[in-house]
Amino acid sequence: MNDLLKEYQERMFNISAYELAVTTVNLDSQTIAPPKGSDYRNDRLAYLAGELYSLQTDERLFVLIKELIDRDDTNQDIKKILYWQLKNLENMRCIPKDFYVEYSKLQMESQQNWETAKRNNDYGLFAPYLEKIIVMTKKILEYRQGELKGYDILLDDYEPGMNTEKYDKFFDLIREKLVPLIQKINHSPQIDDSFIYKNYPIYKQKIMMNKILEYIDFDFAAGVLLESEHPFTESISKYDNRITTHYYENNLISSMYSVIHEAGHANYNYSVRDDIAQTFCFNNMSSGMHESQSRLFENYLGRNYHFWDNLFPTLKELFPEQLAQTDQDKFIRAVNKVTPSLIRTEADELTYPLHILIRYEIEKGLFDGSIETKDLENIWNAKYKQYLGLTVPNAAEGILQDVHWSDGSFGYFPTYALGSSYAAQFMQAMSKDLDIDKCLAENEFSLLKKWLREHIHQYGGLYSPQQQIEIACGEKYNPQYYIDYLINKYSALYNL
Repeated sequence: MNDLLKEYQERMFNISAYELAVTTVNLDSQTIAPPKGSDYRNDRLAYLAGELYSLQTDERLFVLIKELIDRDDTNQDIKKILYWQLKNLENMRCIPKDFYVEYSKLQMESQQNWETAKRNNDYGLFAPYLEKIIVMTKKILEYRQGELKGYDILLDDYEPGMNTEKYDKFFDLIREKLVPLIQKINHSPQIDDSFIYKNYPIYKQKIMMNKILEYIDFDFAAGVLLESEHPFTESISKYDNRITTHYYENNLISSMYSVIHEAGHANYNYSVRDDIAQTFCFNNMSSGMHESQSRLFENYLGRNYHFWDNLFPTLKELFPEQLAQTDQDKFIRAVNKVTPSLIRTEADELTYPLHILIRYEIEKGLFDGSIETKDLENIWNAKYKQYLGLTVPNAAEGILQDVHWSDGSFGYFPTYALGSSYAAQFMQAMSKDLDIDKCLAENEFSLLKKWLREHIHQYGGLYSPQQQIEIACGEKYNPQYYIDYLINKYSALYNL
């Protein structure tokens, strides 16, 4: 047993060294690396991806994992870790290495061309890469022959146990319960949020980001805030969490809420148990689980009135002229305002799931053959008109706004809405043990983080999403918590 485990751990250390190199260079490529060096980087990253593939799909590693799983004296938590790893590696090794390397290189090139296309507001620059990504993703699905087929394979990758049938029911509930509420609000007196769009110097916004991170007890010795075209989080290890944001001079809250959101992701990884932190289950949580924590930070806590009891005075000190006529009440009403908008990451809580519904329907159509890639931009624009009543003025505010498709992350988007729903149930469970408003008002954010760590974060990806929900909440997943939360919150806000 000890020899088997030792050999397995040595192999995993070697794999982690390659993962460190690939992840770090990818991170640099999206933040500080000069664009003219991309060809050099991409060629070598593709090579490293191939070497990593060889290590991960080596037959001896599979033998070790299976033998350790079968042994009676293997720790049960280790067996769970090995189960999830084996599932992942089996999905990987059915793909030929040459194809895997080619796809890895395309992902890098596609992501960089997406960034160029977005900055130039030109979908035509990105469309050929997106088409190649879609074609190669479909080929991967052909390689991965199993019980699941087509888009369901991708949905299960990001959220084990989910498929189109379950997501269809979830989004039907969204349409049925939330669309009528949105329509009522659209015909109600509107909240004034004009102060948000004044000029806010970026250097002062950066000061505010640090204040927010201090308030939420972000460990600056184990994390850093960077800039990127599209905000994201990369956790290289438990004590190396990189979060990014994007600043706009004419939008006060864009960077603030992206930082709070990404800090939720980083905090999840930072709080994983030490004995799990150097295993496969350190960062294999389902996307829905991870998004539940980022959306919980961003919306359930970050848009709470008392979250700003300690922060709003600082915000006003930094921007005295811009906020001269704005008090905390007006600020909170503005950051919770409901209004159909073009940009998903800027959307309010209530219309946000409609942005996800649009992407879900498009992805489902791409993989069941009802949507062709040549029609993508027109279909995107038509669905924004259908669901949000908006005319998309340009590609940068339309089909180019998200980075996810550039690297083939099909099946990820639905987890944003599902994660928001999970978060409502977690908040309900937390409220039984803690006075959440009091913790926020009295600068005791650490107590909230402690509850999340004890009930969710410490386990990393040891459990399936449904198991994790039962552990944290004492009951099975129930989307009604999400529906009730949104209806109650926004009916009160708009006096309906």
